[in-house]
Amino acid sequence: MKSSSQWITENFEYIVSQYGGKYVGVINDMVISSALTPSEVLENAKKLGKNEEEISLLKVPTQDEILCVL
Repeated sequence: MKSSSQWITENFEYIVSQYGGKYVGVINDMVISSALTPSEVLENAKKLGKNEEEISLLKVPTQDEILCVL
C-alpha cells in the first residue's frame, strides 16, 4: 500500500481536476473526504471512524492558482 504523500504526488493532476479549491483528507491511496474547510474534512472523517492522526489533509489548488504560480 502506498503512503498518502506518494499517492498524492502521483495523482496530483486528478486531485486538482476533481477537488480544486477544496480541502481533502487522504488515507493511503484514497480521498476519504472533501469539503470547503479543513474542519469539515476532519469531521466527515471522524464520522467514518477515521483517526485524525492517520489523515493527510491537503488544500487543493484550482487550475487557475497553479497557472498563476507557473
